[in-house]
Amino acid sequence: MTDFTARDFREISEGKLEVLTKLKVSEKQQDLGGSFAASVAEWKDAHPDDILGVCFFQAERPVGLVLLKRPPLSPPWVPLPAISLHGLKIAQTDQGKGLGKRAFGLSVAFAKNNWPEATTLTLAVDAGNDPALAVYRGFGMSDSGPVFQGRIGLEHRLELKLRS
Repeated sequence: MTDFTARDFREISEGKLEVLTKLKVSEKQQDLGGSFAASVAEWKDAHPDDILGVCFFQAERPVGLVLLKRPPLSPPWVPLPAISLHGLKIAQTDQGKGLGKRAFGLSVAFAKNNWPEATTLTLAVDAGNDPALAVYRGFGMSDSGPVFQGRIGLEHRLELKLRS
């Protein structure tokens, strides 16, 4: 498989960022995690100390993204010194190739490298999103509490210890 890498949004060209905003996911995925354009816009509007945008590349072609946030930008249920992961997405045309799993691993590495004070990575995921749950649990994430009623339906809140 060709090179699969991750780069901070701040390190990619405006042209590549524009390509990223035009990528698509299914309507259901967009309902759950937003569009590529919305994620990039959220990153642009946030204070750079509180958010990290990560772009995933297959060779030199943008294929996905994730946002990492820390308080005060994280949801209120994210405790200090934890950080939260949001909207991990791979373009619909590139799904089913194991890139989501690889992207999550790179996301964890970005979190550790960019925010070394963070002890835990947290996220919320739709309870019916079995592929994502398998990826997250495969990396050792565990439920931090009971399943709860989220914005659209039942969700899990998962956490992964980054350091002790």
